[in-house]
Amino acid sequence: MRRRILALLLVGAALPLLPAAIAADCPLDLSWPNYGLMASICSDENGHSKCCRYINAVIAVSSAMYANTTGILGVPAELSDACIGNISDTLVSKGILPTATSFCGLGIKIQVSYQCIGMTTILQMLQSPNFSDVTRSCATLLSDDFSCKKCLNTGLSYLRHLVGEQDNVTLNTCRDAAFVAFVSQGNISTVDTASCFFSVQGLSALQVNISVPSPAGLIAPNIAPSPLAMQIPGEHVTGVLSKHHRSYKLALFPAIGALVTGLAVILMIVLILLIRKKSRELEKIEGTNPLDAWSSCLKKGQEGSSTIFDRFSYRQMKKATRNFGTVLGGGENGIIFKGKLTDGSVVAIRRIESSPKQGQLEFCKEMELLGRLHHRHLVGLKGFCLTRFERFQVYEYMENGSLKDHLHCKRLLPWKNRIQIAIDVANALEYLHFYCDPPLCHGDIKPSNVLLDRNYLAKLAVSGLVQCSNGDSTTISSTLVNVKIHSTPGYVDPCYVVNQVVTPKSDVYSYGVLLLELVTGKPVAQHHDDDNSSKNLVEWSRELIGTDYRLHELVDPAVADAFDLDELQVMADVIHWCTHRDGAARPSMKQVLRILYERLDPLSGGLARAVAGEEGYYYGGGQSGRKGKEGAEMQCGGEGRCLPSSSSTSRSYCSRSVLLECNSPEEAHPHPQSSPRGLP
Repeated sequence: MRRRILALLLVGAALPLLPAAIAADCPLDLSWPNYGLMASICSDENGHSKCCRYINAVIAVSSAMYANTTGILGVPAELSDACIGNISDTLVSKGILPTATSFCGLGIKIQVSYQCIGMTTILQMLQSPNFSDVTRSCATLLSDDFSCKKCLNTGLSYLRHLVGEQDNVTLNTCRDAAFVAFVSQGNISTVDTASCFFSVQGLSALQVNISVPSPAGLIAPNIAPSPLAMQIPGEHVTGVLSKHHRSYKLALFPAIGALVTGLAVILMIVLILLIRKKSRELEKIEGTNPLDAWSSCLKKGQEGSSTIFDRFSYRQMKKATRNFGTVLGGGENGIIFKGKLTDGSVVAIRRIESSPKQGQLEFCKEMELLGRLHHRHLVGLKGFCLTRFERFQVYEYMENGSLKDHLHCKRLLPWKNRIQIAIDVANALEYLHFYCDPPLCHGDIKPSNVLLDRNYLAKLAVSGLVQCSNGDSTTISSTLVNVKIHSTPGYVDPCYVVNQVVTPKSDVYSYGVLLLELVTGKPVAQHHDDDNSSKNLVEWSRELIGTDYRLHELVDPAVADAFDLDELQVMADVIHWCTHRDGAARPSMKQVLRILYERLDPLSGGLARAVAGEEGYYYGGGQSGRKGKEGAEMQCGGEGRCLPSSSSTSRSYCSRSVLLECNSPEEAHPHPQSSPRGLP
């Protein structure tokens, strides 16, 4: 207690001396610079570096003028604060932005008291090692670039030898001290030397150049130092102010230390409280019980919702992916990692950054929807993780990657596998369109969204599903208009581009483009003809599909020796039908699947041809078949007949009363399910 009272008394006794110290005049002459030019340069946002060089040059030249009469490098340390304040006020009064002194580091990087490696006088700098090299190199006129560069290189070598591995502030201070010591030798143009040292032009506003003669001949302008200062350079100010500051510093330092310590303790307490508060919030949403986040969603959404998948914590995701180090790929939908759960199962984990586009409730609804989808040819959702800042979806791992890897990355995919993949994807889309309530559309069918397991069984990735609009209805629900889907150029239905309405026929078009990539092995973006004209893959294929003798040109050269011509004809007919410009003229996925089963299965080929003969159209077999599809006038009458789905989890009854559209083939009798590779 006594120490605190004594400290307060000492502070009270020293406070009257503080204004006197601050009010001390700065001995630097600042009347000569070209402030108009400096104000123009500093007002340019891209000229900060140049502005700082001008300010540094002004202070160095003024310090050299002062050093000529005192013999010290810059102003004494006791007057440093007063000079910095005076310089700042002068610059502002001359039209230079107040922020210039801040971003230039006046008082920190640009100093007015030059103490270079313990040297404080001009004599010490002149006697330092290798300074004579600087004098010889810079003694000539520095108006031309060659002389200036030679001088700067010698000065840089001198500073590196003198300073060593010091920081930039020390290097900058020693450079200014070297400048002051060099120009103090007499008969040297100070402004010209400054123009070379600091890369500035037009520094002085006076008509004649400012020169600093030798210390024995001239007194600096506007400076009248005491005789003691002339006899003993560097000590005339210290003796005057040291007594006044001693008692003030003894009281000020303990007070500042106590204040800083108190603030540090307060900040530490506040920081601990904030960390504990944030920890509680994070633990609540991603803590040891991963059901908390899901329960929070259910409270905001529909009560009683139930799905069959796991809810994981953030720690489990981090451990499964080995601190997110096993990256499989990524894209607009997030980064995908390979992970291994505690039960030993290998999974694919998609990391989705939280964004305003999808709130927590929307994410939970998507998980609820995906959790209800169960099909042999849909990538299964195993669980999810929901935190405050990130979201994760956990899917089954597909060993053979995506279809895109095999088609466009030089990984051979046999023709039979391509046919089976076409059937697998058709099965998945039929399930989404006909056996989900409400019907769902995929919206982004492309090779990168078709994944293959170890047996090359194809499964469709189902992230981002949307509710389908009934394309046959004349009025569309307002909730389904202008639905934005994550579609990829080249696969987008032209009808969707016009009306922004997602229908099952939009998926049919994308499926046709996918089949075209399966057959050709070419990317969908662009194709160049022999005449170097650029067309997309669909336009290019129409010319070949329309000519029977050129049909084989569609086939990927990698399987050109192993394809079946009849199967190629079937695939070409389906492609031609699915990519029809008019959405109403395209088939449904149920019709596509029936054609693939009947035409690609030899046991049912006779039945397909018999049905085609009776009903007056033919699925394929050349130009006549396609002409019959497009030109014949079909009548949609009676109730449609439902085919059983290829999925073991689909419903056993027909979810739509009419499955047939006009201008497309009618449904034939259901075919017994005897698909390749043991499809259920």
